[in-house]
Amino acid sequence: MTTYTVLFFSLVLYLVPLFSNIMNVTSLLKAKNNFYIISCSEAILFLLTPVFIVLYLNSCFMLQDVTAWFGHIIFSSFQYKVTYFVSFMFILVLHLFSTSTYFSSNEIYDFVITKYNMYYWILFLFFSNSVFTAIFVIEVLSTLIFLLISTSIFSTTFFFKNISFDLKVFFKNDMPFVFLQSLLFFFWVSLVSSLNLFVFIILFYNNLLTFDYYLIEHIFSYFVNVSSFNSVLFIGLTWFLIVFSIFLKCGIVPLFLWKPTFFKGLNFNVLIFYIVFFYFFLFLFFINFLSIYFSCLFYYYSFVTTLFIFLGLISLFFILCESFYIKTFFAISSILNSLLIFVSLVSLHSVDFMFFL
Repeated sequence: MTTYTVLFFSLVLYLVPLFSNIMNVTSLLKAKNNFYIISCSEAILFLLTPVFIVLYLNSCFMLQDVTAWFGHIIFSSFQYKVTYFVSFMFILVLHLFSTSTYFSSNEIYDFVITKYNMYYWILFLFFSNSVFTAIFVIEVLSTLIFLLISTSIFSTTFFFKNISFDLKVFFKNDMPFVFLQSLLFFFWVSLVSSLNLFVFIILFYNNLLTFDYYLIEHIFSYFVNVSSFNSVLFIGLTWFLIVFSIFLKCGIVPLFLWKPTFFKGLNFNVLIFYIVFFYFFLFLFFINFLSIYFSCLFYYYSFVTTLFIFLGLISLFFILCESFYIKTFFAISSILNSLLIFVSLVSLHSVDFMFFL
């Protein structure tokens, strides 16, 4: 039902500008001034309607674990609580967006549609019950972020160079280079991390023969007891791929170089949504993914994460002084906080592993 709600609301938002254009064309002969702008604050109840429907459907849950799509989706008490949390954060960012935005072009409707699809797939990410489903949803979210950035051009405040020809260079300074650079950086980083994730699931399935979260711990415990050292080491190399992908996709040091450049080309509507909603819940899922679903592999191969943390702490000394620009400050703040969370996850276990074994 949640899927149909988001699809229907997206269809309505897609048709509104089409009907608006038709009405403007038919009214040209009747009125000279047909300029009309809708404030987002005026339509806030309409924008919140699908969120309220999702919350109502969630309130009908009877606290029984339900699986769907051949075990790929699960709905339990954890997903029940996460739905409220995700919906509350989405209402918050939607309210911030509505206070300073107007429905003045066709692009902003596409921008809002993409936001609602992000909300749906973030929920779907926490509903995933297997590694394959989680990676598939992460790739869909990466595609939606790329689409969100592309549709954010409804704001013209960042393209004043388009009408400035003072430098007499008509093909260099009339293009939004910082914006295009952000798109290219995000595209290549997403491509590299996606390839690593797909290689990981292939190698992971060839060794453990399952993607189910609730079978991995038992199979891995048996695998460690009966396999040779080379096989266990090969699983460690496979685990390195997913840790590398998580650090790269989240932009955590030492794999952070793309993030400050990526943030500089975003307008503040996208930046707030990326940090407060997308990155927050993606990182929260990764923490839950590593510490609960993959706790056996995460702590058994803790030296892999410790290696990334050690390199990240060294890199922090060279980047903290680069935060004078506000968007760079946001990027470095998220990098620092994310690394500190990983430090807290592996610190106690790493100390025990290195000094008491």
